[in-house]
Amino acid sequence: MASIVVIGEDELCCALGTRLVQHCLPNWEMPLAPIDTKGVTKLHASLGRYQDLARVHHVLCMADTDGHCVIDLLGRWLPNGAPDRFVLRFAVNEADAWALADRATFAESFGVAQATIPRDVDAIADAKREVLRLAARSSKRLIRDEVPSPRDPSKPGSGYNAHLCGFVRNHWRAGVAAESSQSLTRAVAALKRFQPSD
Repeated sequence: MASIVVIGEDELCCALGTRLVQHCLPNWEMPLAPIDTKGVTKLHASLGRYQDLARVHHVLCMADTDGHCVIDLLGRWLPNGAPDRFVLRFAVNEADAWALADRATFAESFGVAQATIPRDVDAIADAKREVLRLAARSSKRLIRDEVPSPRDPSKPGSGYNAHLCGFVRNHWRAGVAAESSQSLTRAVAALKRFQPSD
């Protein structure tokens, strides 16, 4: 059976990467738990090692653009190109935007009106702040209490990652979300180009 390893700059990237594999390559095995590098700096520093891993498994590596140009980032991170079994994808501008992109399911899970979620999530300059803005107006008390910080609603609360990653793992639909994000559409297409015999 073909296998693939998911590597992300944080827990959310890992959750999204896992769901992308399940959507795009449903019969593939993930022999290792997703690798959370706990920061883009550590991910970038270890990129050579993760490319070497592509000799054994296919690899999906995910990070945020954080407002930078995807083409420039790819040129800096992979100046010599990537191995055939290695895919590096960047969420524009943050992975949080990809979570928002499944608008209907996010709205239901977080107790907000779908109409309040932007249609083009790639255009959101600060997707984390957008999630916090929506969560502060949630009809669900648990979301209001745990997603934004009670001391400063513009900052993530103790439950931010747990609620967002739980939503992605249990409800997020990659195919639907791709309709609201060009960067996610490109990630889906890149994964679907993988072949078991590669």
